[in-house]
Order: sequence, then structure tokens, then C-alpha cells
Amino acid sequence: MNPADNLLFGAAASRKIDVDAQAHLGITGFALMERAAAAIFSSVLRRFPGVRGLTLFCGKGNNAGDAYLVAQLARTFGLHTQVLALVPPEELDGDALRAYQFARQAGVLVEAAGDQPFTGDVIVDGLLGTGLRGAPRAPFAEIIGRINNARLPVVSVDTPSGVDADTGTVVDIAVKADVTVSLITRKIGLYTGQGIDYAGEREWVDLGVPYQAYGTAGVPRLFYEALRLPLLQANTYKHRQGHVVVIGGDLTMPGAVAMAAHACLRVGAGLVSALTRPEHVTALVTRTPEVMVQGFSVAMQAPALELIKRANMLVLGPGLGRGNWGQALYACAQASDKPTLLDADGLYWLAQSGRWQGGPLVITPHIAEAARLLDTTVEHIQSDRLGAAQALAERFACAGVLKGAGSVVFDSSGAHLSICAHGNPGMATAGMGDVLSGVVGGLAAQALNQMPAQIYSALRFGVALHSATADKAARLVGMRSLMATDVISELPQLLLEYEGAENTTQFT
Repeated sequence: MNPADNLLFGAAASRKIDVDAQAHLGITGFALMERAAAAIFSSVLRRFPGVRGLTLFCGKGNNAGDAYLVAQLARTFGLHTQVLALVPPEELDGDALRAYQFARQAGVLVEAAGDQPFTGDVIVDGLLGTGLRGAPRAPFAEIIGRINNARLPVVSVDTPSGVDADTGTVVDIAVKADVTVSLITRKIGLYTGQGIDYAGEREWVDLGVPYQAYGTAGVPRLFYEALRLPLLQANTYKHRQGHVVVIGGDLTMPGAVAMAAHACLRVGAGLVSALTRPEHVTALVTRTPEVMVQGFSVAMQAPALELIKRANMLVLGPGLGRGNWGQALYACAQASDKPTLLDADGLYWLAQSGRWQGGPLVITPHIAEAARLLDTTVEHIQSDRLGAAQALAERFACAGVLKGAGSVVFDSSGAHLSICAHGNPGMATAGMGDVLSGVVGGLAAQALNQMPAQIYSALRFGVALHSATADKAARLVGMRSLMATDVISELPQLLLEYEGAENTTQFT
């Protein structure tokens, strides 16, 4: 397998790889275009075996050239072709012009795109490429609207027209594809943010480009790999497996701290304590008797500080609340200098103070929490999720994950980013973030006992494990019925995959 299969690239990096590949392979850009057209046409035939005709939309650049050559192949194959051009042929140049000429020589009729009905039963979108920034302009926007309203299968070339290849942003309108065939590189914008919704099924073809041409400029896709967990040593004991203190559970939110604590245990933390409202102690012990539970009041902070002192890792925020009680717990955690994962209302208090003064920090914000932390809007966060992740790392000197479709994991320098390859829409439900906090906190506590620098590796593994488990649970109960506790229930099955493996490495 080409190692580039696990890397995502932006538009500029993709163009450079395209140019470098031509030099490396000793072939022309047009030859690569012919390979692209063959791959796209093969995808059409494979996915829509009863197809009788294609309606192909062509713009001006290489995407248009690819579509013209697909039309040539379809015509030769005996399919009906309707080619609708938004750019007059006299404005084409380079490989796109040559592709147009090849199509015409094969007998393909090219019409100016207007309001004519679509005569194909599959649409090929070759309108706009990776160079798009901002909203599609007329007449492209109008045609995109017609494509989306046609209720026909759509295959997009490289990226759906209107989707920003770097960020996944859609401004105003974009083609809603059923299939996107990415050429040479997988584009970042198809794997995070809005682009996921518009890409449909994603295919990637390297067009014969060798992996050496890709360099190291890509953003890794983050997969769950069972063998990345260390085996338990035969002489281990509970203190060696890490002690997590989960802090939260205000009056109406005992479930949040309960789920986070349960998840900590399920991923192997040796000891888990919950610091919560006194009213919740009995309920938490009844639900998960393995969790040690201690009540907290603002007037009595000494026992809480003593408990926190014994921890390897703090998980602060599930159900914490925004009143005096939650603020007092936040202050206790910050004063301890312990490694801390902040989630939920813990992030609210971080935004209020503007800086963290405690130990090593991991944060797990969703887009609204990230917007509050960076004093901006949700729209701004979504317009550049990778940039937002880097900004969070810089502002708070922390590692973390920007949650959402295509979650972005980042280290404390902001230099190392990855995009989670797992996850599904069913995860948009109450408690899912609390379970993630527990998974990451439990793994981090174990990693800290091995080597403090491995907390970022534990974060990456935890994000991938959590979302892969949610995918497994969704296959059992359905995405619409998925609950956070379903993920906790399925964690043992995924973790079982590594047990007994001959692997003594640490978190990697």
C-alpha cells in the first residue's frame, strides 16, 4: 500500500506533488490526466453498473480536462454523453484545451451550459478544482444548484465544486456528491468540517505516483490500531496503572462524571476517584462500585486537595457547572500543578480566566467551546479547523482535540496535527464528550507512569479508540439510537484485539 494513503494534503501541496510526479515519472501532465479520466470512468461503471448515459459539466482547469476525457471514454464505450461547458472552448488552454480537442475528435458534442434538461442518468462534476476560494460565482453557482436539485447520482472530480480543498469550507453552495474521486492526493477538505457532508463516498487513486514523490507535507489520518497499546506487565499493580481523579457533577449533572469515571476504568486506569457533589456519592458508588467517590463543598477544600495530590491525572469539567461550586473545584485543580484534561465547563472557566496556570494541559473542545476560547465565532472555527487547532495550542500551550466531523488532534506546539479517520453523526449526543474525556484521561494516567512525554500519544490513541468504538457501537444499534454508554459497553471488545499480541512497545 502507498503510505500516502494515510496522508491528507492541501491544494498547494497537491499541486507541487503533481509537478514533482511528472518529473519523477518522466511523463506529461496530459498523461496523468488520461490516467485520471480512466480512474473516474472506471468508478462510474463500478458504482453505477446500469448507467446508460452521462451528463458532464466542465469548467476551465484540469478538472474540466479530466471530465472531457471521461466523455471521450464514455463515447467510445457506447454511452450517451451530454457535455455542458461553462467556459467557452476558446478560453481553454494547456492540458484542458488538449482534452477538449480529444473529446471533439472522438465525436463528443459540447454544448454551452444553460437551462437545458439533463439527459444523462449520472452527473460528472468537473466544474471547479482545488484552486477555489470563497463562494462559487455565476454562472457556476446556478449550475451547482441545478445539479443538487436534479436528484441524479453525482461523481465529483477531485473535490466537489464549491468545497475548499484546504479546509472543507462551503461558502453559499457546493455540489453534493455521491462519490468523489480524489486524484494523486487525498484532499484535507474532504475529511474534516463541511466537506465530509459534500464528498459522499471518497475514493483515492494515486495515478501511479510513487510514494517518494509525496514528501512529508501531509496531515496524517489518525486510525485506531490495537497494537499501539503496551501490554500489561506481569508484575504490574493498580498504582502503576495510574490514578485518575474525575472532577465534576454539579447538582443536575451526576451522569457526566459517572460516565467519565467508568470510561477511565474501562481503558485500564488502575484507580479512579470522583470528586463531586455530596448528594451524588451513593448514586455513583451504586452505578460503578469500583470508583472511589468523595463529596466536595466550597467550605471544605482540604480533603479535595489531598485527593488531587495523590492523582497522576485529573479530568476536570464533566458536569462541573458554572457556579461557585465548579469555580472552586477549578481553582483546586489548577493549584495542584497536576496534568489535567479540561472538558465541558472546565473549558468555560479556562475561557473566563484566559490562561491556565496549572500542570501540563490537554483540552477537548467542540467548535462552540473553541470559539469561546479563541474569542471568535463558530463560523470562523469551522472555516479553518486546522488553523483553529494551531491557535488553541499556541494560546494555551496545550495539546488537545478540536472535536467534530473530522476531529483535529494537536500537540502543544501546534506543529503536529492529525485528523481522526473514525466517527459518525450518531456521536452528536449527550455524554459522548464525557466518555472521550474518560478514555483519554485513563490512557494518559497510564502513559504518565511510563513517561510524561507520552501524554500526547495517549491523547491520539484515545481519540481514535473512542471514535472507532462509537463506529462499532453504531453498527450494532444504529447511529440514531447511539448513546454515550453504548461506547463504554463496546470498549472492551476493541481493547481485546491487542491482548496476547507480541508487543512490548510503549504508546507511539
